[in-house]
Amino acid sequence: MLATNKFVFVHLFRTGGTSVTNSFKGKMLGYHRPRSLLPKEYAHLPIVGNVRNPFDWYVSLYHHALNFCYPMRTPTFLNFILGFKRYDFKESIKRLLDTSWMTSKDREKSLSYFPDSYNWNITLTDNLRKTEFQSYLNGDVGFLTWLFNYMYGYKDSTDGMTFCRLEHVEKDWSLFLEKKISYPRLNTMYGIHSVFGEVREPRQKNYMSYYDDDLIELIADKDKDYIKKFNYNR
Repeated sequence: MLATNKFVFVHLFRTGGTSVTNSFKGKMLGYHRPRSLLPKEYAHLPIVGNVRNPFDWYVSLYHHALNFCYPMRTPTFLNFILGFKRYDFKESIKRLLDTSWMTSKDREKSLSYFPDSYNWNITLTDNLRKTEFQSYLNGDVGFLTWLFNYMYGYKDSTDGMTFCRLEHVEKDWSLFLEKKISYPRLNTMYGIHSVFGEVREPRQKNYMSYYDDDLIELIADKDKDYIKKFNYNR
């Protein structure tokens, strides 16, 4: 979360937030800190967040988990669910979206990876606690939908925010700020990464090439409210 003198930016994982936070001067209030924990002294400011096509987002999520601490050692939600085991994209996302495969032992093991409390003074990939993990397991929505509601929700609503689409992020931010904005492309999963260097297993730019009909149908069902809200197509 970044607070400037004109707005607050809430950083939803894998939606271009690194580029945004590196482009403005402000005060960092905690990495991936949700809107519900916005300090009162900033409550008068407009709140902005980025969104992304869900089919593209899940591919980005997978390649982040695969590459950041290669292979599949990145301390992030997907790897916690998978127990740091490597599966192909389809199996990984299927296991993330439909956790019925998890035994009580699987859940207990995954839960052990999450911290009990937040530490906003350090950078954690997700900064999600055991409480949030249980919330996801107890729900019946896709991980993107759940994360969107968690990061942007306040009093059970995501209203009252400005959303910028990653697909045309410079245009949307320029409209919001009423001036032309240009962002560097950081944290991409092909070419040279801004943190760890060369991407060992780059993602394909045609994200729909990762999917089969069954996984498309699963996402279309689990993330249907998110897809409808932003009118996302494949």
